[in-house]
Amino acid sequence: MVIQNKDPDKEIQIFLQRQEQNMHYLAGDPLQSEDMIKRAELHKSSSCIIMTDKNSQNSSEEDYKNILIALAVKKLVYDELKDTNQSSQTNIKLCMQLIKPESKDLYFKSLSLSPLQD
Repeated sequence: MVIQNKDPDKEIQIFLQRQEQNMHYLAGDPLQSEDMIKRAELHKSSSCIIMTDKNSQNSSEEDYKNILIALAVKKLVYDELKDTNQSSQTNIKLCMQLIKPESKDLYFKSLSLSPLQD
């Protein structure tokens, strides 16, 4: 699953066409739509990619937003798998694009998991 707050550009469309059986693209802002992450059925996915806006005027704000999305994804997947008694897998692997290198440390501190899990 790839989540980005805009429609995919041509490069991503080409990539997704080659990976269409393995990947799905969801356009929109999961922080603005409370059911977007649920509609994505991320609890059925093995991983999630969160893309960033590299041209953002405020790189810190963009990174913070992506970290919040990542935490929301993690919580939703954990809760959904816990509710369905699928305790063998309670984590989803995330690949998150961040602009500032120091934002990675902030993510891991807020997640309280080993960096090896994502």
